[in-house]
Amino acid sequence: MKKILLVEDNAIILDNVSEILEFEGYQTVVAKNGVEGLALAKSEKPDLILSDIDMPLMNGYEMLHEIRSDSELEKTPVVFLSVKNHGQELVHGLQFGADAYICKPFDLTELLDTVEKHLNK
Repeated sequence: MKKILLVEDNAIILDNVSEILEFEGYQTVVAKNGVEGLALAKSEKPDLILSDIDMPLMNGYEMLHEIRSDSELEKTPVVFLSVKNHGQELVHGLQFGADAYICKPFDLTELLDTVEKHLNK
């Protein structure tokens, strides 16, 4: 079973996405901010990380930087989920090292297709 770390400070989105992923057969681990997300990434070694960008304590970009700097995590696919849907934000996220960027609100099919694509790389 593939393990996905979901890092999201919005409790409703966190619960909904986690439930959807578990229904699809994935094991999910959840964190409410980037600090928790980074700690869980190091301890759980997920197969994929889905992360918001704007979060308290450590934002998604900072967390991604730490992940890409860690030799055990650097190749873990990271997909940003964010309401920041301006072209510049999307380009910035990808240039920063994210593997994909999904804009909120997102389509369920888009989410699952993106997860599957990056788990099978």
